[in-house]
Amino acid sequence: MKEAIKSVAITKFSEKGLIRKSYLEKIEDWLSRPEIIILKGIRRCGKSTILQQIASRTNKKCVYINFDDYRFLQYLDVSLLEEVLKEFPDYDYYFFDEIQKIKGFESWLRTHYDIESHKKFIISGSNISLFVPSLATVLTGRNITFEIFPFSYSEIAERKLATFQEYLIYGGFPEVVLEKDVEKKKLLLLQYFNDILLRDIFERYSIVATQQFKALAQYILSNPGLKISSNKLAKELGINPRSAENYLSYLIDAYLIFEVPFFSYSAKTKYIVGRASKYYSLDNGLSSVLSNRPSEGHLFEALVAQKLRKQNKEQIYYWFDKHEVDFVSQSIAINVVSSKDIPERETRGLIELKSKKKHVKEFFLVGLENKKLENFNVVKVQEFLKDELPNRSKLQGIDPKRE
Repeated sequence: MKEAIKSVAITKFSEKGLIRKSYLEKIEDWLSRPEIIILKGIRRCGKSTILQQIASRTNKKCVYINFDDYRFLQYLDVSLLEEVLKEFPDYDYYFFDEIQKIKGFESWLRTHYDIESHKKFIISGSNISLFVPSLATVLTGRNITFEIFPFSYSEIAERKLATFQEYLIYGGFPEVVLEKDVEKKKLLLLQYFNDILLRDIFERYSIVATQQFKALAQYILSNPGLKISSNKLAKELGINPRSAENYLSYLIDAYLIFEVPFFSYSAKTKYIVGRASKYYSLDNGLSSVLSNRPSEGHLFEALVAQKLRKQNKEQIYYWFDKHEVDFVSQSIAINVVSSKDIPERETRGLIELKSKKKHVKEFFLVGLENKKLENFNVVKVQEFLKDELPNRSKLQGIDPKRE
């Protein structure tokens, strides 16, 4: 065990990789506090690079260890964590990458937090539910969590790493963005898909790797905005509804997809037949590489969904009655249009929602160019994606003169 730790541990750091200030500065603000810092995000989105960049920017003694390393396969329990502390007893910051591999790490961290050992733990994992259900509350009040995502359009545009069209199709995974060869981009994305299935789903949940599950994952990822219930999914794939429900939750937990449910104040209404949730990939590259003919319209819509997911976590919905509204998030309603001409149905949905849901205050469309319509503004997609938060004056959809 000692030899494995010595060979895997990193104690000297350089500021390698692109600096992602928006993450680094927020995380570094918490280094002086006792809380355990948790970084969560899809595999290969840049968590490990951010951990090592934080270590390189501090004058504290740091050690970084990735528990996903094959040399730890026979040692994955809390005794490995104890041995790390013995090997590096006088260090200040401990960066533990992919810590979900260690069974019982939650209770171990709580113990060391509660005894006030003055050791700072910064941990990462590739699952939303980093903690097992039975230990989900163990670190309540003892941690601060940050979600890390692939490169945003803002990050890419600022550094001129790719065109909008490239981002639309191949997404924002750092290594994919930096790779200029298209075929290599595709191979990287396929490898990410297979690695996530294997390491973050099959291994984590101890389920058999089946073509059935892989087909389900590919089906959802290759159809951004797919509206489907677990019952319908079960029928289409010939599996039982409970399995379909579990499979969906596994894909969400591994950050492969996220759910956009129907908007209603009634929990019952959200899940009745005909109002099934929509599902989007967390990154367009995965959708493109798994689809024979990716629809640019669907990818366009997915970019907006991904932006809202990063900003508002789970508070994203869609709505429809006679007409549909693509997204309702907080007090904002958005329809997405990928064509130059704006179909009338796109504005009808917003008008209908405005008359029925009074708490929704802002209505606009996201499209190819900035444009003023009779009742609504169209915001150019690149501008929408670049905004950190919706700017009330820029993104206000209703013309105040017509109110």
